[in-house]
Amino acid sequence: MTFGSLLAGYTRGEIVGSLAFACLFAMLGYRMSHRHRLARGVTPWRLPSVVWGAICFFFQPFGLAVELVAQATTKPAAPAPAAGHLSRYPGPETTVLRGAIEVDPPVAAPAGPPPPARDKTGATPLFGWYADATGRHEQRYWDGRRWSEHVLDDGARGVDPV
Repeated sequence: MTFGSLLAGYTRGEIVGSLAFACLFAMLGYRMSHRHRLARGVTPWRLPSVVWGAICFFFQPFGLAVELVAQATTKPAAPAPAAGHLSRYPGPETTVLRGAIEVDPPVAAPAGPPPPARDKTGATPLFGWYADATGRHEQRYWDGRRWSEHVLDDGARGVDPV
């Protein structure tokens, strides 16, 4: 049996159409596996995305069905413990990478007066003028993280270190 005998009886348009259809399924299988890895940390059944592309190329709709079953039955990757840390939260000296976005370490609560009261949703207050937590002035400017030295008394601006 030769390669030519496998294609006998098919027109060139049917062969090209079949290959285009198979390539479409291969790209879809690869993309589904890649997105699953980004979302869950592992590919379905931990097979490389290229392998899923090949399975979907050769088995077309059945390959996609198998990949969907694999996605449903694959457990997400367990988070790796940080080396040298007993806590699940990083210390102030470390920078955590999540995906391609660099996240700054958590900021310690500022010393001094407490921040303004949280709103109904529990969100941290935004920057703006609030009642002075020290009680020395009518209002003091909150920069979103700490109290500033800028104060207001009867509409007159002033400076008073916290």
